[in-house]
Amino acid sequence: MSTERQRIAGTLDRAKRGLILTTDQHEIWVIEAEDNVDSLLGSKVIVDGVITGIDRVRADWIGPL
Repeated sequence: MSTERQRIAGTLDRAKRGLILTTDQHEIWVIEAEDNVDSLLGSKVIVDGVITGIDRVRADWIGPL
């Protein structure tokens, strides 16, 4: 598992795989989060966390952009 920290901005949504973040460059990240972020769905957000896979980030913090 990687320990590379990442800060990513994009639109937060929910899909079959769970939370996803789509960046302005059309990159899609699967977000692993423990906090309830339903109020942020459909919004532009910043995700701070650790990369845990090729397209996955374990979020330490998710907040509005």
